[in-house]
Amino acid sequence: MRVTYTAGVLDAFLDHDIRFDYVIGVSAGANAGADYVAGQRERNHRVFVDFASDPRYAGWGNVLRERSWFGMKFLFETLPDRLAPFKYETFAASATTMVVGVTDCATGEPVYFCQHDHDPRWFTKTVMRASCSLPLVSPPVTVDGRRYYDGGLADSIPLERAMADGNSRNVLVLTQNAGYRKPPQKPNLAVTAMLRRYPAVRQALRERPARYNACLDRIDALERAGSVFVVRPGKQLSVGRMDRDPALLEDLYRQGYDETAARVAELRAWLTAPAAD
Repeated sequence: MRVTYTAGVLDAFLDHDIRFDYVIGVSAGANAGADYVAGQRERNHRVFVDFASDPRYAGWGNVLRERSWFGMKFLFETLPDRLAPFKYETFAASATTMVVGVTDCATGEPVYFCQHDHDPRWFTKTVMRASCSLPLVSPPVTVDGRRYYDGGLADSIPLERAMADGNSRNVLVLTQNAGYRKPPQKPNLAVTAMLRRYPAVRQALRERPARYNACLDRIDALERAGSVFVVRPGKQLSVGRMDRDPALLEDLYRQGYDETAARVAELRAWLTAPAAD
């Protein structure tokens, strides 16, 4: 739910006509990015704030119905098709390339899909759902015969993939305060037992803090060098991963919007500046 900050950031980008020809994301960030690519101002607010307290959004009822704490049918069918319609065709026809990362259950490695290579409804309901399927919280999603989990497990901040795709300068939207580092993963017998079918996923979970922190160290170095522009929360966060309090989420959305709007001139200057050697 910390992606509500990202929702505010992206709406500020749209309001100030800040566009990019390439967007990459994982997990809930990929869903927020899809609304930005489709140009759907405020849809992220509806999905991450307005409907967050709906009992179909998350809870034990979903566990009984679909073995998932989050209501995947609600999130990927009811919302985009009826309550908060998603512009599938606009998303597919966008000049912006969007890449979404997932984690292969068999290998524990990241796999990436591009929206321009697939039917937009299939992409949204299958690939983006897979990228949001957290181990222990949701079952994996089968895509072309292979099972996938949340993309953030194998590649939480897919900067290296963006650079490999030819983007030497990148704008990053992060949802943790500056200086944050993920603590080491503690051994958990319940996790080990529940993921016994997927040993590569267990290994990826163990290695995730080290990989995540190494990526943050690299981002700090690239930011100092001027090759990345980072948008991250300035004020201390008060929203956790599973918080669904509408007031807290509204504040976080507004924080993302206001902090980004205050840096628009700085971002425009960075975007138009010559690349550093």
